Amino acid sequence: MDLRLTWDLLIIVFFGIIVAYSFIIGRNGNLKVILATYVGAFFADAVGNIFGATMIQSENFMRLLRLFYISTPEQAVVLMKVLTFMTIIVLLSVKGSYSVDVVSNRSAGVRLFLNMIFGFLNACLIVSISLIFISGSSFIAGGATISPAFQDIYNQSNLAKSLINNYSIWFMLPAFAFLSMSLASDKSEN
Repeated sequence: MDLRLTWDLLIIVFFGIIVAYSFIIGRNGNLKVILATYVGAFFADAVGNIFGATMIQSENFMRLLRLFYISTPEQAVVLMKVLTFMTIIVLLSVKGSYSVDVVSNRSAGVRLFLNMIFGFLNACLIVSISLIFISGSSFIAGGATISPAFQDIYNQSNLAKSLINNYSIWFMLPAFAFLSMSLASDKSEN
């Protein structure tokens, strides 16, 4: 068996982990993670942009970062955004003072299918946001631009290219699905 490690394989594994985890936490937990992901994306982008405008201007701080093999200000901003993004998702999903409680009188098969759909959409959302941050782009500052350091990954991975090129769709679909399910639940309860 000739197994080549590629960026597409890494993305597929990451997708699989998120979808599998969505089955563990269930539909309500999955929806809570999706909401936390939206908040985390904008929070991390803002923190990273502020960090990039202030902290990395200090030569002493950059010397400290070089001890951790972070050699450029761009790498420091990317690392700050990704770590902040993941931290906010975990904190809001586990300790957030909100809950999502979808009442459903649907069959077990339909609930399982909905959980699978939300798990897939959640994976698309988290991976596309992470790739946007890794590529050096910003939601707040505007559109997806590919940094030269990320260009090789972008060119080698069809999945990365698709997730970055269509990040607006992946950003919209979970909210649209959540809204659609909410509207359908309201009709079935009346």
